[in-house]
Amino acid sequence: MKCKHITTRFKKYKPYYFCRYFRKVITIDECKNCLNRILSKKKPIKKRSNKLSKLERDRYSIFTDDMSCCWNCKRTSKQIKIDPHEVYGGSNRLRSIKNGFVVPLCRECHGREEVIEEIRKQCEEIYERDHSKDDFIRIIGKSYLMEG
Repeated sequence: MKCKHITTRFKKYKPYYFCRYFRKVITIDECKNCLNRILSKKKPIKKRSNKLSKLERDRYSIFTDDMSCCWNCKRTSKQIKIDPHEVYGGSNRLRSIKNGFVVPLCRECHGREEVIEEIRKQCEEIYERDHSKDDFIRIIGKSYLMEG
């Protein structure tokens, strides 16, 4: 375990240790012999809840029924790894899963920002066929069609 006061800093790409308690540069040996040393505890990684696991397992898409084919380049899961991509991530990730804003994408398409932006606009268009623009803004927080 590591002392909670020590940090690693860099000067001209060379690392050195800094003690926040004494506010000075120190060596590891000085830290090990320090009387004010407080060991930090490692926090365990939070496990995925059963509710979230079930949501992720039962994902569906309003774009397509075939989740084994990349939506953008049409390559199949036999050719390349296909991942389900939540169109609106971050704090909207669960909302995307619940409303079907999920698209199967290969790793190449997943990393291209212009593809993601196009998918966001098309997702909003598809959703607004059955619902109002206000419903979409209430769910996601903003409209992607008004930006362009």
